Amino acid sequence: MARPKPEDISTAGQDSFLDVVTNIVGIIIILVMVVGGRAKQLSLSGTARSNQQVETLNREVRDLERTVMAAESEIAELATQTSTVATAAALTAEGRLELATAVAAARADLEERKKLVDSARLKVAEAAARRQQLEADIQNTNLEADGLAHLPATTKEVLAYPTPIGRVVMGEELHFRLDGGRISYIPLTELFEQAKMQTRRQGESIASMQSRVESVGPVQGYALDYVIEAKVDQARGQVLIRSREWVVRPALQYLGETAAEAIAPNSKFRRVLADATPETTVTLWCYPDSFEAFRAIREDLHKRGMPVAGRPMPEGAPIGGSTEGSKSVVQ
Repeated sequence: MARPKPEDISTAGQDSFLDVVTNIVGIIIILVMVVGGRAKQLSLSGTARSNQQVETLNREVRDLERTVMAAESEIAELATQTSTVATAAALTAEGRLELATAVAAARADLEERKKLVDSARLKVAEAAARRQQLEADIQNTNLEADGLAHLPATTKEVLAYPTPIGRVVMGEELHFRLDGGRISYIPLTELFEQAKMQTRRQGESIASMQSRVESVGPVQGYALDYVIEAKVDQARGQVLIRSREWVVRPALQYLGETAAEAIAPNSKFRRVLADATPETTVTLWCYPDSFEAFRAIREDLHKRGMPVAGRPMPEGAPIGGSTEGSKSVVQ
């Protein structure tokens, strides 16, 4: 039967050596048995043999016995050597494992060191690049400074706005609408005058009502919707009529001028402000898409010394007021 394939070279070598020794011992034992058998046959056969032949056979037996004893001694010595070799092989295997572990650890440490070196090189390269960029920026800054040093001195106008302390508007007030980046005049005074005239014409019918919605306009592109409220004072015999709520509606989609057109000479915006006094407050109703135009208009009005009140409006909300609303606040 074929032996299984050994798993280790050192174990295979030990097995082969033991096989050879075992075979030799077996052969010697067989020879001893053969010689002993022959001697026994000679003694039992009764055949006369000479003393010399017997002595010869005895010597051969003794020689074979000494050979067997020597072989057994060699076998014991070889077994000891085999154990020593096996121990050395085991130690060698452990040493190889430890060596392989050390080599793997050394390789891992080497890779880590390579990464650290690469990272350090990258940082050095980045630092060098930043240094070059900073040197270039410094050089450009020096060139710009030299150029500015040779330029003639210039004066820059700084616009100073009034101290941001609010006060309620009590006097004359002009209203403008800022929407779509365009500014347009809201003729509230003219629309209210038309509302008063219309209310006087309808006085008798209004006296019998608690409230009624009326409309006037359009005037300069705006119409006015208002709710009039009539109260009868029976003790005095008077009918008190007032506007409780009002809303202005643009009659056209695009009204007014752009900010650049408005602050230019002979614009509609300039013509409306021509008769205004320095105490007249300009109220700007501004929608979210027109804050840039609001800043330009406000700056122009501050240069003219006119107080400005801003009223931010949500997108799509109408411009209006009521008896319970708030007045404009100017800064």
